[in-house]
Amino acid sequence: MQIDAYESALLRDALARHNGHVRAAADVLGVARKTLYDKLNRHRIDSGAFR
Repeated sequence: MQIDAYESALLRDALARHNGHVRAAADVLGVARKTLYDKLNRHRIDSGAFR
């Protein structure tokens, strides 16, 4: 599996477990919210789709 695909899967899983709440997902992943928002934009993931 490519690194980008793995990272995307981790992001989607964290958002799904926390109903799209970026703050909670960022805490679980151990990254700053801004970093998570940057990663979501890079992977074209809409956190609102998980609510």
